[in-house]
Formats: sequence, C-alpha cells, structure tokens
Amino acid sequence: MKKITLFSAFLLVAFLTQAQNASMEFIPFHNPGYDIFQYDSRIIQQRDGDLIVNVLVGTVRDAVVDGNIFYKVSPTGLQYVDSLFEANTQPPFYMFAQDPRGEGNLRFNFEPEGNGGTALRISHFSDSDLNINHVDDVLVHLHDSTVYEYVDSYLIDSQGDLILKYYYITPDGSSICHIARYGLDGTLKHAAILPESQNYINTMEEFESTPKRYFQWKRGYQDNLYIYQLDSTFQVVKQNIIDKLLFEHFYGVVNGDSVYMEVMKCFHFGNNNSNSTFVVPDGDDMLIAAPYDYDSGYYYEFHESGAAIARYNMNTLQMKALAHFNDQPDASTDIRIMCFQKTCDGDFFLVYREPTPSPESLPTMTVAKLDNDLNVIWKRYCFEPGSFKIDPYWSDYSGKLYDENGNEMGIYVAGEAYRPEFQDNGMFFFFLTDETLSIEENGLIIRPYAYYPNPAQDELHLQYSPDVKPVQIELFDIQGRLVRSQRNGLGSLNLQGLPSGTYTMRVTLEDGKVFSDKVVKDTP
Repeated sequence: MKKITLFSAFLLVAFLTQAQNASMEFIPFHNPGYDIFQYDSRIIQQRDGDLIVNVLVGTVRDAVVDGNIFYKVSPTGLQYVDSLFEANTQPPFYMFAQDPRGEGNLRFNFEPEGNGGTALRISHFSDSDLNINHVDDVLVHLHDSTVYEYVDSYLIDSQGDLILKYYYITPDGSSICHIARYGLDGTLKHAAILPESQNYINTMEEFESTPKRYFQWKRGYQDNLYIYQLDSTFQVVKQNIIDKLLFEHFYGVVNGDSVYMEVMKCFHFGNNNSNSTFVVPDGDDMLIAAPYDYDSGYYYEFHESGAAIARYNMNTLQMKALAHFNDQPDASTDIRIMCFQKTCDGDFFLVYREPTPSPESLPTMTVAKLDNDLNVIWKRYCFEPGSFKIDPYWSDYSGKLYDENGNEMGIYVAGEAYRPEFQDNGMFFFFLTDETLSIEENGLIIRPYAYYPNPAQDELHLQYSPDVKPVQIELFDIQGRLVRSQRNGLGSLNLQGLPSGTYTMRVTLEDGKVFSDKVVKDTP
C-alpha cells in the first residue's frame, strides 16, 4: 500500500487533568479538491488499536461520489498511520467489522449482478494493510432485485454470524425490508421479511440473553419509541413502546390569576443512532438516551433542551431513573447524542454535541463518564479550536477505545473539519482516556468546565466537572492587565462595568492546572 505524506502538518496537542488524558489531531485529506460527500459512521477499531475510517468524497453540489478515502489512525501513538484512496467505487458504501475468526477485519459491500440482482461481497484485510486481496472474497447472492446501496444496520453477533438488514425496491417503487443471518463463509442461515411497521428501522443490537434475542427500534406513532424484540430466526416476540413524555405538570395559578398552563419535558426520539437515539440493555433493564426538550406553554417563557437518559424495567417499562444534561442552556440549542455505551466496569460513556449560543453556533462536544446510577464521574468539554471549523450540523461519531490487548481504555470522537487558512478539509479526532498521562498542553480547547454565553454581556457562567475543583478565576484585558479576580462564587464571573472587547479568562484548579480562554464582553 502506498504511504501518503501529509501535505500539511496536523495539529497534535493534549492536556493533563486530574482524571484523564485527552488529545486531538487533525488529518487533512490527501486528495485536495474533493469535498466530503457523506460520512456514514464507518469507523472500527482494529485489534492493534488503530482506527479505520471510511469517508466518501466527491462533488457535493452535483451529488457525484468520486471515491472513498480510508484512514488509519493510532489513538495510542497519537499519530496518523496510513491512508488509501479508491476512485469510482460503485456502490461506495462500505461496512466494517472485526473478523471474529482471528486476526484482521472484514469489509462488506453490495454490488450489482449482471442479471439485475444484488450480491454481498465479504472481504478480509489485515491490521497492518488497508489493501484487500480480493482472491479470497466471498460473494453471496443477496436478492434478485436492486438493493438500496445505503445500509447501516448490520452486526457480527456473539455467534460470529453476520446479521444484515437491507431493502429492495419493488416494481411499483416501494421497498421491502429484509433481515438475514449469514455465516462468514456465505452460508445463508435464516432470513425474514420484517413487518411493514418495522420498515426503515436502521438500528439493531443484541441482548445479553440466552437464548439470544435481538432488538431494533424506531420513532413511531405520536413520536414515541417502538422497540421490537426478535428471536434468533427474526420473528417478533415482543414490542415495547416508550412514551416520549418524561415529565408533565399543570399550574392552576400564575401571579394570582387562574390560568391553564402546561410544562412538559419530552424525549425527541430519532429513527436511528445518527439521529441521536440509543437503546442499551443492562440486565433486566434498558436505558434510553435521546435529546429532550423542556418547554412551558401559554404564559411562562421557558425553554431548555439537552440530553436525557432514562432507565426502564424491560418487562414492566416502569421508569426507574432519569438524568438530564445541559451545558449550553438556550432555547435554540440543538443537541445531538453521538454515543451512549456501557463500559466493561458497568459505567457508561455519554457523548453529545450542541452549538454554543453564539452567532457562529460553534459546537461543543461533551464527553462524560457516568456510574450505574447515572451520576457524572468526570466530564470534558471539547470546544472548537480557533485553527479550524467544525460543521455543527455534520454527522460526527464516537465509540469506545481499546488498547492492543483488547482492554477498554477510553473513548474517541471523530468528524469532519475545515481549516480556512489552508483551504483544506479533513478529519478531526479527540481521544480521551481515564489514564493520567503528562502530555504538553498546546492550545487545544478541551476543558473540564463549560462556560457560556460567549459573547456575554453582564455575567459569564461556568459549569465544572465533578472531579475537579476551581480555586480562582482571573480576567485580563487585551493589554494583559488584571481586571477581575475571584476566589469565591466561581460558578460565574461578573462582567458588569467592563468595556466591550476581548478578554482572557484564566481558571486555576486545585491541583495547580491553569486553563486560558478567550471571552468576549458584548454591549447590552
């Protein structure tokens, strides 16, 4: 495989905090001139610890895909490893998985057959090489008709089989949803047509149960969440409905007047993970993570949105716990949950993004580790560095990280970014672990606190991770003169009386770590 030399230096910086090491890098495309066409959660981690990422590039305006770029990135070595460009791949959508039979990885793709049907190609590639020797490919006849190219519902289950969902187009233009189990040698073991109510469900997971059961979900009637349980032959054995309503209250009196007012907190379920809905089984319970909206109607002006997690008994659907997270309280906040996964020690990782309440709507990506009772253990805020722009509405992805021995070590956040000074697109990666490592800080904006709004008028608010303790906040003007200093009431910073302009805020933690941030004082 051809090694690619980066045409511009990537950013690789990190910081040390009490609980965790965090790092980030930017990797520019090695084929300048292409735009990102679509980025479809095609990320896996190999057994050697490296991440493999597939990005479609082409001409977005003309909706033309020119090819695929495959990246290989090391989170432990904190470096770009390799890349490969494949031009004019049709169809261009690939699915990845670790090969359960041993070393290496699997790549799945649909391709047309000469008689108008569709085949599934199963290919193997090693941990060290992105190239594929197609001599050993397994080609499976999938369907006599055309199958939609875009499919992200697949998994390698605990038995080492490939479970795949796909849609084919009928002569009248409608589509039928199939689910099938294949051995990795191409043997078809089970297949079923899913009921109409389950069409266009792109999510699929496996319960920790014996005998094995699988489940999938979608947003359904009145925007509630429908969860279907399937047995090993994909027959529906149970259907659960999760009500979107989390909290509802009615007030009879407002300011001494009898009025009718409704205050509601609701889940906003999406149809699949890319739309921010996650379902995680946990023993006899299941946890639901999705954006929420807390709104008052009629008289009160109140609106809050964020990320919510609810724990339900899987049999009774009784809600046992509810937690919500909101780091940028604002009516226009658009939360997207990027990851919700159970850790090996029974804790949970939650990653979500939200635009900051500023004219640029720059995104903040929040990474939190929660205990089994959904209490926050630590929290880190990955703000946008000034050296590149992250599209706040692009599909970004996150998942757990493992070391070379398969031990869980942390979490990654990945997505698309743009560097205006170089006029190039590329990928950004944040790697966060529980380990305490001393790595030089060099301007990366990952913080153990959130601060908002920015620009601010009279007051700046700060929200800290529970594993850190602030001891001082200082504010300096553009000439470097100290204009504010606080050792108490460190949840906010008073900006009243200061002239408009840009200031430097310096936050000192109990362990001696110091972070500096730009704060803009706006005119009321």
